Amino acid sequence: MHIELVSTGDEIVTGLVVDTNASWLSALLLEQGWQVRRRHTVGDDLAEIGCVLAEAAARSDLVIVCGGLGPTSDDLTAEAAAMAFNAPLALSDAWLETIRERYASRGRAMPESNAKQAWLPGGSHLIPNPVGTACGFMLQMGRCRLYFTPGVPFEFKQMVQTQILPELAAAREMTLRRFYTFGVAESALGDRLDTLVWPQGVTLGYRSSMPIIELKLIGRGVDEVAMAQAEAQLLAVISPWLVGEGDEQPWEQILAALTGRRLHLLEGASGGALQRLCRDYPQLHARFEAGLSADPAGLPTLSDALSLLVGGENEQGVALCLQEGERRFEQVLRIQHPDRASRERLIAFCALDMLRRHLAGESPFGDYQTIIRQSTRVA
Repeated sequence: MHIELVSTGDEIVTGLVVDTNASWLSALLLEQGWQVRRRHTVGDDLAEIGCVLAEAAARSDLVIVCGGLGPTSDDLTAEAAAMAFNAPLALSDAWLETIRERYASRGRAMPESNAKQAWLPGGSHLIPNPVGTACGFMLQMGRCRLYFTPGVPFEFKQMVQTQILPELAAAREMTLRRFYTFGVAESALGDRLDTLVWPQGVTLGYRSSMPIIELKLIGRGVDEVAMAQAEAQLLAVISPWLVGEGDEQPWEQILAALTGRRLHLLEGASGGALQRLCRDYPQLHARFEAGLSADPAGLPTLSDALSLLVGGENEQGVALCLQEGERRFEQVLRIQHPDRASRERLIAFCALDMLRRHLAGESPFGDYQTIIRQSTRVA
């Protein structure tokens, strides 16, 4: 599906306001298996907005337009849509009454300028705004569906999540399967996967989100046999680095595998990143401590419960330890990354991957391509 986004407003074009709506929506759509192909930003000019809308609709299956639905003279999106698609504005008596009632509920009379927000392009389908006076609307122009939304981020996100996404999900004929890898570069995966021939109707997508690389199998109009074939083909390549699959994040899946057992964390070189990944786990007992040893043997024993320890760091690397009862697994990993926050997340997930592998009955020492292991010890 070809998707384009349009953001309107002089304040966005001039840089006075950062367009967080478009970046948020692009990421949200990608999570659902839809990739935005183009994003447009246009100022408060009637002809320019109309031109962008017409051009986007001519080549797209879906266009989502954000902004320009307010009550003032520079809010021109509805008028531009009416002009671009030869759909003269018509008054929505129902929405006008809704605006009046909302003002009345606050003990105020509706300003006359708000009546402008009830004039919508002819043939459009009204999308109620649950929190504001600017309703959205949908126009179907040939194969292209256009959604128009207000620019206030809270209102925009409410409308997208509660009304637009459910409509899109109900209309799509798509199957999406997610897989998460760790310890292998995206380029290395590409070298192995991009030469494969996938079943007709199945495509493979990548998304790098430190420290994980997410792989999506997207099937359009395909049956379960084709998806199963594609999944088997993918897993044959990525299994050594597979750390999760499905809609839950990998760290959530790892913690769920604890099935309610207590987990003790002692954290140093990862700077709190490990606790942030685990913070929603109800049986977590964690603390941060500066000056921990970079030698795993020098790290303390926390308790008889399952424990993860991220020690200090020196020129050799970071000390990591997993302990359960009298069993203790220690390693030193050299983890290099120019960005400190990214490096801390890498360290944190290395610790969690020790836990994942241990819970699965595997060796806690993973075979990574992007991380150098200096030493291991089982005590």
